[in-house]
Amino acid sequence: MRRGHYAILASLLVAIVFVGLNLASWKWLAPARADFTANGLYTMSSSAQRVVQRLAEPVELELVYSRGVGAEFPAIRAHADRVRQLMNEIAAQSGGKVKIRETEPEPFSDEEDRVVAAGLTPAPTNGPDPIYFGVIGHNTVDDNIAIPFLAPERDALLEYELVRLISQLDDPSPPKVAVISSLLAYQDDPSEPGAAFILREASRAFDIEIAPPDFRALPLGTDVLMLIHPGPLDEWQQYVVDQFLVHQGRALIALDPVSRVSMVQPGQQAIPASSLGERLDRMLGVTIGPDTVADRALALPVNIDAGGGRRQVVGQPLFPAVPPALMSKTDVITADLSRPINFGAPGHLIAQPPAGATFSPLVETTSQAALISSAIAMSDPTPRTVLEAYAASDTSQILAGRLSGELRSTFSLPPSVPPQPDAVLAELERQEMAKVPPFASRSTNPAEVIFVADADAFDDGFYVNPQNGTAISDNAAFILNALDNLGGDEALTALRSRAPAARPMDRVDELRAAARDRLYEEQQRLEKLLADAEGRLNLLEARRTSGATLTTDEQAEIASYREQAAEIRKQLRGVEREFRRDIDALAGQLQFLNVWLPPILVGLAGIGVFVWRSRRRGGSR
Repeated sequence: MRRGHYAILASLLVAIVFVGLNLASWKWLAPARADFTANGLYTMSSSAQRVVQRLAEPVELELVYSRGVGAEFPAIRAHADRVRQLMNEIAAQSGGKVKIRETEPEPFSDEEDRVVAAGLTPAPTNGPDPIYFGVIGHNTVDDNIAIPFLAPERDALLEYELVRLISQLDDPSPPKVAVISSLLAYQDDPSEPGAAFILREASRAFDIEIAPPDFRALPLGTDVLMLIHPGPLDEWQQYVVDQFLVHQGRALIALDPVSRVSMVQPGQQAIPASSLGERLDRMLGVTIGPDTVADRALALPVNIDAGGGRRQVVGQPLFPAVPPALMSKTDVITADLSRPINFGAPGHLIAQPPAGATFSPLVETTSQAALISSAIAMSDPTPRTVLEAYAASDTSQILAGRLSGELRSTFSLPPSVPPQPDAVLAELERQEMAKVPPFASRSTNPAEVIFVADADAFDDGFYVNPQNGTAISDNAAFILNALDNLGGDEALTALRSRAPAARPMDRVDELRAAARDRLYEEQQRLEKLLADAEGRLNLLEARRTSGATLTTDEQAEIASYREQAAEIRKQLRGVEREFRRDIDALAGQLQFLNVWLPPILVGLAGIGVFVWRSRRRGGSR
């Protein structure tokens, strides 16, 4: 064989082997990934893998994305790439049980009608065409479940939402959560504008049903009971809750010695303090103390009036922001939380669990916490007032905990109910009461009850950013984790607190905060001087405009105030430059490292190679 023919044949064989190895690696190494992101953004958690790999039947995830319109919005475009990468990772880890496809619906087409009918919500744009950016899940029995819109600001929940969608396709019937509350935001249907953020979020995974204040039975098929700062429960209502805990045993209970939210609710009588009633307290062995808890080490910053029209940011000990370090690391509800939980004048839990049950703390304060009387907390005290009444207890206080085990009813038979004078109402009440399950004296299944010693922690105002509607602390994650653990898929719980892809510029934030702390007083002083100078100047100018004759001293005073105002403005500009000086220096360093340093290093390396080769050739002669 000629050398030329041999070279051609060898090249063909190499090409065939190369293509074959690529095809084989694409099949065999599909699940293999190397994720170098700081928070493992593209690596599925073990919980997600467990959900995906246990699928009984294959499912399909259809990414619906208006690629052409979305390209005009950088945040949407970047988030779409992340969604695509994560969906491919899910498919790779599923062993073929999850199929992925992408659809770009054309405006006014049958495809657009189909995705809208499936539940996708288009986002309006400045142009004629909307953006579709959601996911439709399909299973083998023709169930379709949609994520209406993949908002970039919900990036931290992306893996959770995708894996939850897969879990729902595997078992389409969501758990039912019954809600009993005296708070208005928890009496609205989740679809109503006034509904609490937690209800809206929970409705994505659960069937939420609001029980009326005069309930005589819980909704049929209730899996989890939410008792959020309930009003006084009569004996029959306590019996209904008692029997639910005995039969079903899954509840999230939030009580409060001083509910600030309740006290400012419009249109109804405030219920400052809440309790379950004597019978349920005995049954559960967990009560809430009468005093509120303050912790100066965990004080949440608040704006207060510092006098003279100034606002000052100080810590309010009555509003503890409890960090993850003070949460249980062994309980699935709190183990993966990464941000604080904000509380508002919380109570503290006192636990004496009944025989056969155990109680474990989930969230605690520091040992420097103090107990402040409810009367002080109800008066909307300033931080100074709280600190004047502050006496450290030298022991940590329990703000949330879990009761597990067997429960025993405190009833021996159903209680009697006063008869209704109206025959129709009496018949309706009888029908409702008939829905209560037959009496049982002890747990048929081990109970799991989550207690929270605060109702304000459930209020949007304590943890939701009003500008963009996103959570700024882990209140919602904690509560939704509890619901997942009590009634949903426990494997989903760890996914709610995944770090978002958008990483904050921590160094810039630190520099800005340091500059603000250093220059705040000077800036406030200069602004006050400027306001005084301009006020006096405006007064004198107004006299001259009105036709009054100014004295020589007043004219000199006007000239002096103008010079003074100009000098103060100059100093203020200097303060503003100081605010930006360190940040600009950091920006310059980053620009040098990212833009100029790589080509300089490449150039130096090239010069070094050139010099080395020149010397080598010179030495070989």
